[in-house]
Order: sequence, then structure tokens, then C-alpha cells
Amino acid sequence: MKNLTVICIAILFTFELNAQVVINEIMYSPTESSNEWYELHNIGPSAVDIQNWKWRDFQNTSLRTITTQSILIQPGSYIVVCQDSAKFKTQFPNVPGIYVESMSWSSLNNSGDDGVALYAVDNSLVDSVIYNNSWGGTGGISLERVDPNGPSNSQSNWGSSVAVERATPNQRNSISPLGNNLVLSSFSITPPDPSIGGSIQLNLIVRNTGLNSASNFSLNVFNNPALDTNLQNSTLVTSQQYSNLNSGDSIVFPFTIDNLDSGLKQYIGHVYFPLDEDTTNNFLVKQVTVGGGPVITTGVVVNEIMYAPQSPELEWFEIFNNSNDVINLQNWKWKDATSTLRTITTDAVNLSPFEYAIVCQDSASMRQVHPGISGIILQSNGWSALNNSGDDLILIAPNDVRVDSVPYLPAWGGSSRNSLERLSPSGSSIDPANWATSISCNFSTPNIENSISSLIPYERGDVSINEIMFDPFTGETEWIEVVNISTKNIQVSGWVIDDNGTGYQIADTCAQILLPGGYIVLAGDTTIFTRYPELKVPNEYRRVAIAGSGFSLSNSGEPIVLKDAAGNVIDSVYYNSNWKNPNLSSSKGISIERINPVLGSNDRQNWSSCTRSIGGTPGERNSIYIDAVPTSEQISISPNPFSPDGDGFEDFTIISYKFKSLFSQVTAKVYDAKGRLVRTLANNQLSGGEGEIIFNGLDDDNRKLRLGIYIVYIEAINDQGGIVESVKAPVVVATKL
Repeated sequence: MKNLTVICIAILFTFELNAQVVINEIMYSPTESSNEWYELHNIGPSAVDIQNWKWRDFQNTSLRTITTQSILIQPGSYIVVCQDSAKFKTQFPNVPGIYVESMSWSSLNNSGDDGVALYAVDNSLVDSVIYNNSWGGTGGISLERVDPNGPSNSQSNWGSSVAVERATPNQRNSISPLGNNLVLSSFSITPPDPSIGGSIQLNLIVRNTGLNSASNFSLNVFNNPALDTNLQNSTLVTSQQYSNLNSGDSIVFPFTIDNLDSGLKQYIGHVYFPLDEDTTNNFLVKQVTVGGGPVITTGVVVNEIMYAPQSPELEWFEIFNNSNDVINLQNWKWKDATSTLRTITTDAVNLSPFEYAIVCQDSASMRQVHPGISGIILQSNGWSALNNSGDDLILIAPNDVRVDSVPYLPAWGGSSRNSLERLSPSGSSIDPANWATSISCNFSTPNIENSISSLIPYERGDVSINEIMFDPFTGETEWIEVVNISTKNIQVSGWVIDDNGTGYQIADTCAQILLPGGYIVLAGDTTIFTRYPELKVPNEYRRVAIAGSGFSLSNSGEPIVLKDAAGNVIDSVYYNSNWKNPNLSSSKGISIERINPVLGSNDRQNWSSCTRSIGGTPGERNSIYIDAVPTSEQISISPNPFSPDGDGFEDFTIISYKFKSLFSQVTAKVYDAKGRLVRTLANNQLSGGEGEIIFNGLDDDNRKLRLGIYIVYIEAINDQGGIVESVKAPVVVATKL
């Protein structure tokens, strides 16, 4: 009886440990089909070993072993089980924690029902999720669990990731509740087609998705006549104060505006809550056209708009028949947000299926500016100027039927002589993501396929953010440098650097190619040429783009995101002012440089201050650059010796290590010749089988080490606490002769 009791307790204890682990995130529909993965999360108080654990999908009964190695998931920690670890690392180069390639894989269905079941070493079921693509997670976006402690098979407990990276491997899920988080979850305007002199009702809903009650917050409504979504250019219409909102509850706030005048109106809802841990969801913008009517789909859409031409070109827009029917354009009309109706043509002009037509201010001028143009060109009977600051272009069929309406803003693209092009004729007319600046060398594509309709997708990491001047001297400009670290010729037309929500073009010409090893410098203005006159000299490996007004970098730090023309994130850096050389009292006039552009974008050890007397190296190799030398040895150090004297020559060294164990916790320390510890480079840092550590020649108190020979000792410990491997190698701190 005593033995039986012990066995029962052991079984219960094992079950309780296993039950701590849940399936927390699933990438079943990646952009690359062979890059599926799912994430496990330990929500219990004890570590769990997943050695010889198994899994299966629900379309295949065969159990597949995850790993035969002993790998502990610590309390509160995560682990990713992936189809292909190399592809996973390429897509998520900075992912924290452990990821393991399953010993075999069964494809997860992208449509219909499928699921993942997780089994312990004794084949007992640990967790299972049966999902449907209607739950979310399609098109390269992961399916995330809202509450790890909530039900595994409730659709309400799952949804699409809203993270910039489209997934959150080994991190808190983007849709999981925070402690304090108010969300402006809904903003609607009724009626959708108000009349002049009439009224509209704004309906806003604030929801508390945080775990705590929210106290002392306000809901504000602004009118933005500039149509630029900027609160600074807006007028406060009303403000409502609230004392409390319990977790999970919502507040509905209706507000009526009377005596409307005509035109496009933009209203902004904003929640102000000082304790909010995520303010990105506190802001919604809605637009309404006063004096219009409902849109009825006929298949004809506004496909391209030239609202900011450069002389001698005049304004025009293009329509496209996205249907299988012939459409007669006789007596069709158009207007902008404030003007009267303008007749496009009184003639019987048939627009064939999938045919284009230009509606322009002056047909002769149109042909002169675009001598090779063909197809239908219609000169409007009168013209209403299309506002560069934003407008609403409305297309109207006979009997005053509105067939399309595009409430564009300059933030959508298309300013400064380039047209605004539609990405997909079938996509939404009011979705900014469906519009972008033309990347045609002719600045527009009248009556031909839009230039942005066949964009080339590039991979994350092809181009790196490599140098940042965030604190220039007075009278000089901020700038950012990017470098092509791939072997591809990259077409960067339409690429932007996103700074606080504003995208700045990095291509200064059409069809611009960034060669392998080539640089682009994005500067706020032309004062960059004063300090760096060599940038004026034409060079196929070095280009400069001028961002213009509004470009500004915070001296304390901020996120910088590089996106391709399709909006894919290629690289992102959240820099901080303390990334400068600790021996410098100020960062004024000195850029921060990346030691190696292939290593981590957000690794503080991979950044330091430029050592050139001029303060930066825009358009050329960084002054502190160190090459990471591939090695087949367990440990290699390059350069060795190195001279951390701040002159820009071999000021850092890269310690590369390679172990037999796929996953371990790495400790790296530096000892002097007498065996005294002088620097801890890594302390129980989670690592894969190989990695790199950057050493700057300073001790743990940020003091320069004396010249001489030091010993680098690296110890890899498996998750059970036993030493897997240890290696050591000498490194010489020297000075340049």
C-alpha cells in the first residue's frame, strides 16, 4: 500500500508538471511554406523537461518526437518548435530564448480545421488546440493565444498577431492582456452620407482589456481640418472624463455634431490614460463626406491620382473597369470633397473590361507630357483642384449613383510629382495600405498597369540599419545610413525609413538599385554635405536621399524601421543614447555605428560611437567595423590581438563559439594573467549551438584593461545544470605601433 501511494503521487506530480505547458502560438500559414512553427509556454511554477516529448497535427495520427535532448522550459519561459531552424532564424534573427527543430514535421493546414496536440514522454496528452483559419493567423501572421490560462479550444481565446513582426516567438503574445490597457475599440459615424446642414453622431467605444481597473482617464474627440491625422493640427471638439472602468468592461460615448457644412471631414478619437502600457491602440481616425451619397459598386474604380504634378503637367486621375462588363461612361461625373459635380463626358464612350481611361484637366497637355500614352483620354468639362493636403475624389454614374470614393491623404503617398497608385483594383478604396507612391521612372503610369502592382518582396536582413547620427552639432542635420549586406541587387524605389509613423523615401531616383555592399544615407537636409562633402561625388555604391522637413531623431532614443515598397519590415533598431562609447561625456556630433551589420540589430554590444574625428562615416565602412570570421573551431577570436584605444582600428574583437549541444546557457568571462576575473561578457545567457560575443577591452567597471594577455573562458551548461562543454582561448589587448 505504501509503494502504491508513492507511485500515485509520482504520477500526479508528473501530470501537474506537464499540464503547466500550453501551446501558445501557431504559425500555420507562413510566407514560406516550409517555415511552420508553434510555441510552447510554461505557465506553472516549476521547470519542465521536454526530452522525448512528441506532437502531431490533427490530419496525421503519427506522433513526432520534438527532441531527444534534455531541454528545460523554465517557469514563465517559452520555446519554439519549428519545421526548419535555419529558416526560422533567418526570419527572426533576434528571437530570444530557445528554438528547436522537430525531428520530423507534419504540415499544418492553412484552411479548414487542423490542430496541434502535445504529448509528454509517457504519451499522455499535455495540451491540444484544434483551430480553424477563421480564428486568424493567415497570410504570414501567427495565431496567438490571448490568455495562456484560458481554454485551449475556444475561438475567443485566439486571434491574429498584431505585432510589427507579424508574430511574437518566445515573447509575450501581442494580443495578451496587459495590466493597464485601455483600447479605443470602435469609432463609427452615422449616417455615412450626411447632408449639408444636417447632423452626424460619433459613436466611440472604449474597452478595458487590461487586467486592472482603469481610473481617471479621458476620451477626447478632435476635428482635423488639415486631414493629416495629426493631433497638433486638430481642434478639440469635446472631452469626457471618467473615474473608473473595470477590467473587461466597455464605455459607449455618443456625441452629436450639428449644422454641418459641405466637404470631407476628419475626426480623431483619442484616449488619454497616464498608466496605459500600450498607447498604440488609443487613437482612431474616421472620415465622412458631407453632401455625398452611398457608394454603389459597378466595377469601375479610381485607380491612380496625380494630385501634385510638377509643371508643366496638370492634374488628372485614372479609372479602371475591374469587371467583365462593358461600361458606358456617357454622362458620368466626378467631384472632390468641396466642389460641384463635373461631367467627364457627354459622349457614348465604352470602357471595356479591364480597360483604363484618363480623366484630365487638359487632354492636349496630357498628351504633351506623356507622348507615348494610348487608350482613352477624356477632358473633363471643368476642373476642381485636387488638394495636395488631402481630398476626397468621388466618381458618380448617371442618376447620381456614387460608384467610388477615395479620401486620400498625403501620408498615403503620391506627393511631389509622383502619382498615387492603387495596389489592387479589388482592394478597398479607403484603405491606405492599398495605395502607394508610383515608383515608375516616368513618375506615373497613365493607362497602363500600375508600377506598384508587381513589387519584388525582399527578405528581412537583406539591408541593415548601420549608422545613426541622432545628436548632430547645432545647424547640422540628423541622418541614418543603411547598407546592403546581401548578395542581391536590391531595387529600393518605394522603400522608406519609418520614424515615429512617418515614412521617408530612401531612393533619390526611380528604379534605384542598391548594390551588394552599397550604402544609402537618409539625411534631414543638405547640410550633411557641409561636413561630409565627399557625399556629393557620384558613386554607384553610395547614394544620399534628402528627407526634407519633419525628419527628426530623438536624442534619448526611438525605434527606426526600414520597410520595402510592399511594407515588409527589412530591419528595425530601437537605439538608445547610452549606446555611445562610455568614455565619451557627450554624443554631440558623433554618430553611433554598428560593429558588424550581420550581428544583432538591437544588441547594445554591437553598437558604439564613431571614432573618426569628423564624427561619422556616412556612405563608407564604419570606423569600428570588425569582421566576424567563420570558424570550424570551438572558439575563435578575431582580431587577435586587438587595440581598444578608440582610434577606429580594431577597437573591438568578436569571440565566436560553436558547441555540440543545440541549446545551452552560456557564461563567458575574461581573466587576467593572474587568474583574476576582470570582465563577465555573458552570464547564463540562452544560446543556440553557436554564437558571437563582442568584447570592447573594458573591465566590468568600464575601465580600459591594461595591455597584455587575457584568457577568455566560455562555459556551456545544459538545462539540467550539468556542464556540457567549456573552452578557453587567449586574447591579447595591445596597442597600435
